[in-house]
Amino acid sequence: MDEDVTEKEAQPGVEPGEEQAEKPHPEYEIDIFKDWCKSCGICAAFCPRGCLSLDPEGNPVIDKPERCTGCRWCELHCPDFAICVRELEAGEAKAEEAD
Repeated sequence: MDEDVTEKEAQPGVEPGEEQAEKPHPEYEIDIFKDWCKSCGICAAFCPRGCLSLDPEGNPVIDKPERCTGCRWCELHCPDFAICVRELEAGEAKAEEAD
């Protein structure tokens, strides 16, 4: 009749009884070039993950870099080309803020 629905579906390349390792989550680095930025706030207002915010002077700051998914919305919509988002290689350390 019907198969047991509690069993996990077989995954290609994984032997029955083995668990497939979870893929590592890529990390991204967000660089803000403060000399180019006019502090319009577009990046902070529309970041879908809330990675960026504005300081008391209205300048963008990287608040939660670990939440970045690399969508590059901030980079693509910055009118001053003052933001760069790049994927970090495995084991690569994040650099300090860009000047």
